[in-house]
Amino acid sequence: MDIYITGINASGVNQKITLPVVPESISYSAEARFAEYEVINKGQVQMPDGKNLFDLSWEGFFPGEALRGSRLVRAWTDPNVLDDIFKYWGESGTPLNVCITGTNINADVYIAEYTSAHEGLHLQYEVGFKEREEIVVAAQNMKKSKVGISVKVKKGDTLQKLARKYLGDRKKYKKIYKANKKLIDKRNKKERKKNPGKKISKYTIYKDQVLVIPTGDTEVIQNDRVEELKRAIKKDGYANLTVNKKLNAATKAAMKKISIRTGRKGQVVKFVQKMVGTKQDGTCKVKDTAAIKTYQRKKGLKVTGVADYKTLLKMVS
Repeated sequence: MDIYITGINASGVNQKITLPVVPESISYSAEARFAEYEVINKGQVQMPDGKNLFDLSWEGFFPGEALRGSRLVRAWTDPNVLDDIFKYWGESGTPLNVCITGTNINADVYIAEYTSAHEGLHLQYEVGFKEREEIVVAAQNMKKSKVGISVKVKKGDTLQKLARKYLGDRKKYKKIYKANKKLIDKRNKKERKKNPGKKISKYTIYKDQVLVIPTGDTEVIQNDRVEELKRAIKKDGYANLTVNKKLNAATKAAMKKISIRTGRKGQVVKFVQKMVGTKQDGTCKVKDTAAIKTYQRKKGLKVTGVADYKTLLKMVS
């Protein structure tokens, strides 16, 4: 059995890592149904049925230099390097793929939880993944996928707390409610029948419920403008991107490095000039910044005259 995890790293490059040491057990859960994979002495592997979003987790360690070459270790990598990769993936919300040979697990996930600590020469860690689900809505030559992460409600959780944790603002709790309205309403209706004299808010949630958090920041955009911008970014040397129509995390990371202002030259400048309707000569001039300001004003953006990340994002949306 081997465990492979693939995702975009901090440099914007797609990276596949092999877990150096396979954990003793891997926990899989989908709402109230659980399956445990005993790796060392495993018997028949069974997967829960249905389309429920699942959790995947395990505890393990990244071996230090002393175990390099050991039969226990699949593919040795500096534990600090692996630790940095996992932390980046967790903090950035990078979409990942986890493949575990010998099981039916080959899933698209996010890291929901990651902790680590040095113990001697090795690095002990715990990691938890949440399945990601994409719903595709097509319109002409543009496709958007609204991606959400699944979260299991813990004791003491409220929609406001989840909104603050995952959306950055407790006032956005109604977005979570709307995304899970059927599930939440059904449970509250049941609780009101059980407790007729008790006032239960429509926004009440319960321990062990699995809710989908609609993370708008992970919206995937696919169109011709994305492909054109990615080609320009690659030619200008901002990042070595795979040129296609998908606006992924690596592209967004590269876009955040860009600020097109007076005096800047290159292919991205040409792209911006095309979008604001000025001469596409690849050099940003005063008339270009004026056109950028006009564009920003029309799109409801902060008017700066600089084509930054938010302006570029609007241009490809």
